[in-house]
Amino acid sequence: MSLRRDLDAALGKLREADELLSAARTVQRQGLELHSNGLREAVETGLNALEPEAVPITDHRRHHRPGPPPRIDSDPELQAFIRARIDRLTFIQISEAVKEAFPPERRVGKSSIHAWWSRNAPTGSAVQSSPTSPGGPG
Repeated sequence: MSLRRDLDAALGKLREADELLSAARTVQRQGLELHSNGLREAVETGLNALEPEAVPITDHRRHHRPGPPPRIDSDPELQAFIRARIDRLTFIQISEAVKEAFPPERRVGKSSIHAWWSRNAPTGSAVQSSPTSPGGPG
């Protein structure tokens, strides 16, 4: 090979390397732009912000509550039994009726009934809004 051919081959390799470097710079520029946009969005919306279509917070928290779910919430028959008596008996009387009608593993006390009813009473219910609710003090 001659010197001229060697120089032409070297020049061709340098041009090829220059094209590869140019393409690499373009890809690097695009990556930096995407990274900057991601950082800017994280700062504006917050790193831990959820998308609007994410699961409601209450559902998420319910799955992390310690212990078993409340007995009344997981027993539709017990709920119906309590609802049928809530307007005419005190919480103490309802717990006694539950004791007579249900086996020991399904029984609940007046405090459980009161807590369940406080969470589940229909809005404007006389039992919920009354300061002297059945079974309560006073």
